[in-house]
Amino acid sequence: MKLIKYIIPLVVMVGFLIFLTYTLKVDYPELIVKYKLLTLKGDTFDMDVTVLITEDVAFAAKYIKENSDSTIKFEDFDARAVSFPINEGRSPIIWLSDANDKGIVAHEIFHTALNVLYWTGMELNSETEEAFAYEVQHLTNSFYNQVNIIK
Repeated sequence: MKLIKYIIPLVVMVGFLIFLTYTLKVDYPELIVKYKLLTLKGDTFDMDVTVLITEDVAFAAKYIKENSDSTIKFEDFDARAVSFPINEGRSPIIWLSDANDKGIVAHEIFHTALNVLYWTGMELNSETEEAFAYEVQHLTNSFYNQVNIIK
């Protein structure tokens, strides 16, 4: 009888712990999302750029929906990286599944630099190419300065 008195609460407690563990893993996956969020401060052109680095496409889609473009779809992330332009005055966002491929980083920074300068009303031509090149340089340096600090 004494043994049953101790076993029943133990079984109930173990059952509760198993239930809790299962619930946390299934219902709250955002608790285990791995991501980095960087802000590349605007310099000559007063527009910051947000960089989201995560392999979790669902998290990235949710973040972009809430912070830039509510019309994006999961299918918009069928790539290793995507740039989302300035939307209603909100900063452009670069999503990278990882930051290891320097070519992909450069590619998305180029798209974003174009977006920022088009936002200012500037067109890309032989007279403005230096400003565009400067913006690419600034964003690239800002990105790698922050990524190197994080590592």
